[in-house]
Amino acid sequence: MPPGARWQDPIGLETINTIVKKRIPTWPNGLHLVQSELVSTILDGQDILCCTATGHGKSAAFAVPCLVLAEYNAHPELYPPGLPTRKRPIGVVITPTKGLASNTVCFFLSFCIPHPMVF
Repeated sequence: MPPGARWQDPIGLETINTIVKKRIPTWPNGLHLVQSELVSTILDGQDILCCTATGHGKSAAFAVPCLVLAEYNAHPELYPPGLPTRKRPIGVVITPTKGLASNTVCFFLSFCIPHPMVF
């Protein structure tokens, strides 16, 4: 992978979907197009603002980047080198209610993403 490779490039998008299909077998088709766009943008270190209705996949947009980086870092030999990464990815999720916060933790746990601190 050449210097300056990005997750938004075709090889990065393919890697994201490969990891998603591997780590989330209940999603055999991978991410929806809008989710891929959001996740790849986040992985490239850019900010996003996503406003959609309930059930349109926002949770995946913030959970999948952590999942992708955890898998990419754990098994670098399986994926194209040179994509931007962080050794210990951190996701910050702010929710308006305790119920939604609890749902978010369960969502992360369903993907086996550890959550060392929840406030």
